[in-house]
Amino acid sequence: MGATYDAVIIGAGMGGLSCGTLLAKEGLRVLICEQASKPGGYCVNFKRNGFTFAPAVHYLNEFGPTGQMNEAFQTLGISPEIEFCPQDPQRRIITPQFQLTLSTDIDQFERDLIHLFPKERLSIHAYIEEWKKFVKSIEGLPLKSLEVISPKEKLQLLYKGILKAPLLIRYRGKTSQAVLDSFFKDPLLKYLLSFGARKGSSILNCASPIFWALTGNFYYIKGEGVEALPQLFLRQYQAYGGELSCNTLVTKIQVERGEARGVQIDGGEEIRSRYVISNGDSHATFHSLIGKHLLPNRFIQKLRQKEISAPIFTLYAGVDLDLAQMGFDGSLIHYYPFMDDNPWEEKDGGEFDVSKEKMAIRMDSIKNPMLAPKGKHTIAVAAYTPYELFADGETVNPRYTQIKEEIAQKIIGATEQVIPGLSSHVLVQDASTPLTYERETLNTHGATMGWYLSAKEFSRIRSQRTPIARLYQAGHWTFPGGGIPMVILSGINAAKLVLKDMRKFTNKFRVPLLSPKELL
Repeated sequence: MGATYDAVIIGAGMGGLSCGTLLAKEGLRVLICEQASKPGGYCVNFKRNGFTFAPAVHYLNEFGPTGQMNEAFQTLGISPEIEFCPQDPQRRIITPQFQLTLSTDIDQFERDLIHLFPKERLSIHAYIEEWKKFVKSIEGLPLKSLEVISPKEKLQLLYKGILKAPLLIRYRGKTSQAVLDSFFKDPLLKYLLSFGARKGSSILNCASPIFWALTGNFYYIKGEGVEALPQLFLRQYQAYGGELSCNTLVTKIQVERGEARGVQIDGGEEIRSRYVISNGDSHATFHSLIGKHLLPNRFIQKLRQKEISAPIFTLYAGVDLDLAQMGFDGSLIHYYPFMDDNPWEEKDGGEFDVSKEKMAIRMDSIKNPMLAPKGKHTIAVAAYTPYELFADGETVNPRYTQIKEEIAQKIIGATEQVIPGLSSHVLVQDASTPLTYERETLNTHGATMGWYLSAKEFSRIRSQRTPIARLYQAGHWTFPGGGIPMVILSGINAAKLVLKDMRKFTNKFRVPLLSPKELL
């Protein structure tokens, strides 16, 4: 790796892979450095005694015929060799009081909701109609960075965003709580439609499931599951000549005269490059890889004010239960063991009890039988769990193993209300704590979606540029946010910023404006 590259990308998550693929497609010499043993970030699988698990909950919207991933795949020159299958219902909601199916047929979902809350009939209808208008108004609104589009496109976007999508302006800085309070009185209904959003959350936290139901744009990957996606991107990236180095930890971004000029990897080797793109954690990028002394004080202060997304604990179980025979269809289950009258109320700081937290239950092997031995199934249950439970300052809590086992048993006990007899049918068991996620992905405290998307954060337009010239960001810590489709788009945007900068450099020195391929 002693050669000089046009671009070095830190991290082979989906944002890094999409960025690298576009740059390599345009003829640049690209290296992706990945600290893990394989690419994918959260989009990976792991095996335990014949069972295959995915460590994270994934919502594959935007992969349908009208979704933005069609254009993304065309931009990257990727043929969709994997099969994206429509998922209906998109999820099931189970509470001690009732069960509800969130259909991708929004009218059916409305009828089901009214059946459960007949006194809120008019409010439910008004709420659904409002989001129908919202979705219609933003149809075709691209998630392209303002920094990469032309002045004409900016004007068109401004016209559509302000004149054609007034609801986008109306709700941009609103919290989930404010919006739900303006429509409903029933606290149980508000709790349900919050979808677990925490205090200060933006409307996207509670409205996204409604959007997906309105568009019918919800899918799963048939076969080996989500890991097929980074493998597909990797094949195309390498076909364009892109290079990947796994088990390669970047320890420093080299900065000279205010410009990124390469990276240093564990062991001290330096890799020179014209551009650096960080697909990693923002804390690590700016605090560890660069250092505060090279960054403006105002920028550092803004970083300190940001909140990170919630860490989770995930239990994995291989079971000898026939889950399909028990009536499960493989849809994601949101299980609420406990329904609070006020989901926005700050906790009193008492002892944490995971058995009262909302749980996301996945049974991926029902739709993808190859993930488990014949006649058996996989179960993964994720729930919010404080990072501080497992860490003692900068070190691991001495009771780490004991706490991990206690939480796993509590989750199994709570999940038995949904899957009867679970505890006596577990053949294989494992778990990921927030520390596990932090170690495997280098996301601070195991953050699941980068920065927490509060209403205040949603009202800002995040930049993929940084205070360091020739250093850009991709991934869920930057524009347009978290989730697989969003980070793929962020990678494309980052690559376009690099290409745009190259063209500016060409014009500055009066060189004919050529494509990157011709430049090289």
